[in-house]
Amino acid sequence: MVSSDGGFGGSAQPSPTIGQCLNGGMGWLEVECLRCRKRVSLPLSAIRRPSNSPVWALEAGLRRRFCATPRYRPPVRLIKLTAKREITPYPLDHLGDER
Repeated sequence: MVSSDGGFGGSAQPSPTIGQCLNGGMGWLEVECLRCRKRVSLPLSAIRRPSNSPVWALEAGLRRRFCATPRYRPPVRLIKLTAKREITPYPLDHLGDER
């Protein structure tokens, strides 16, 4: 039976916080641009969000600059957390940049 909170007895999107990832040795987040399908690794320590923010909440705020048009900024998809950088990073519009 499915519980009222959307899952089978648990949260619909269980996710560690940024602080928990950094304390556990997972300092990199791999993401993929949904327009060009390019994958990159981002350092969690460079993301300007409170350390108690869940990792899944970062997905809505990250965007790839090079794929943006004047009216559309394609989102990214979270792939995995890693202990070290596996892919070369590229510039993203960071959370909190309001232009």
